Amino acid sequence: MGKTMRTTAAIALAGFENVVMLAAAGAGGVLGYNAPALLTAGGVDGWPGSTTSTWAAFSAGLIAVAFAFGVSELLDSFMSPLRALTRTSPSPAYGVATQEMDEDLPTDAEDLIDRLTEAARAGGAHEAALYSGKVDPAGKLLDKSKLWVGIDGTSALFPLTDGAYVQYRKNEDGKFATHEYAFVVPGTADEPVPVTSMDQVRDLLVRQVNHQVEEEPVSA
Repeated sequence: MGKTMRTTAAIALAGFENVVMLAAAGAGGVLGYNAPALLTAGGVDGWPGSTTSTWAAFSAGLIAVAFAFGVSELLDSFMSPLRALTRTSPSPAYGVATQEMDEDLPTDAEDLIDRLTEAARAGGAHEAALYSGKVDPAGKLLDKSKLWVGIDGTSALFPLTDGAYVQYRKNEDGKFATHEYAFVVPGTADEPVPVTSMDQVRDLLVRQVNHQVEEEPVSA
């Protein structure tokens, strides 16, 4: 069914439902308005003032609402399939399935290996950002996965400045995996320094920057 036809059918279906609901409410109102008088005429006791217009109007409104609700429930039971056929936009599940079908895996082995490597690195960057709350609880910096550079599926680096990084490593040596963060300066003899707060990261970076300034040769 084309989109235009689905749109037209959806409008017609909505109009049909409204007409049925109004008819049900009208029928309920007529029945409710006349019910007190009919019950009194039939010899049913316990309806004081049943012949007054106030009581008749109250009864009409009550039964009209009840009729409309009941018809709405009945309509919903068999109109749902029709609504699905006339839906003009695809469901979320349909969209996901279409997207997955469009992203076919490469047939070449080397290309597939490259894709898997990229996926592993992306996974490392994602986990680094995901568990960074232990260092950056406010989520101001380290929770941005796009700023992390994934090394593999269990480690990543967050570039700072002057060759310094925050390093993430997933340690799976124990019974339960742990997520560790450290301040590192690759290419130097300095050992990684475990960090648990942004204050530590800042202080270590300041020390590193000052250290590099001190080592710079003084021009004559």
